[in-house]
Amino acid sequence: MASLLKRLFALTPMTRSTSAYTFGLERVGTLPSGPVLEIGTGQGYSVAFLSRALADRQVVGIDITYECFKPERLEFGPRKPWLVQASAPYLPFASDTFALVSLVMTFHCLPEPQRVFREVFRVLKPGGVLMMADVDGQHRIAPWFERIEHLGISSLTRAYRVEEILALGKEAGFPEPQIAYRKPGGFMVWYLFRKPQEVSDGR
Repeated sequence: MASLLKRLFALTPMTRSTSAYTFGLERVGTLPSGPVLEIGTGQGYSVAFLSRALADRQVVGIDITYECFKPERLEFGPRKPWLVQASAPYLPFASDTFALVSLVMTFHCLPEPQRVFREVFRVLKPGGVLMMADVDGQHRIAPWFERIEHLGISSLTRAYRVEEILALGKEAGFPEPQIAYRKPGGFMVWYLFRKPQEVSDGR
């Protein structure tokens, strides 16, 4: 049943849409040199988009499984993304590697949320950015979103409130992020966390 629901969900237009990524990238600002990490490759539409939009950078995508990945449907940029099977709380990359980490509509179903933030902070270069977007836990659709996902997408799904995300980021070492909504009253919140240029041991 769960596998069937996942396959049906993969057919919906929202799983293929990358229009929101432009909104996020327009707000990222200056980045250090280096590659880009996309957490949650899914069918691959987002990692393919990033390889086109950030054509001068190497894009790396990770996912816990690649059963939904559909490369034959994708249009890649001049540098084909590197794909790695891995879990977000245990990123298999060296510290200070990535200029940008993209975490769009994925965080809500990840295990060990605090460890995910710490790992993202670790692999980002100083001055690098975590570009994150997810369902606002205070929005009226949040309880329904959780219930639907619990039916067969992920039992881990949780729509976090803004203050919970801010607390997770602060504990990991991030300063206060930039927060934006694409539409007034929209259900999705964008966060732009920038790793400080100088990181103290005590954070």
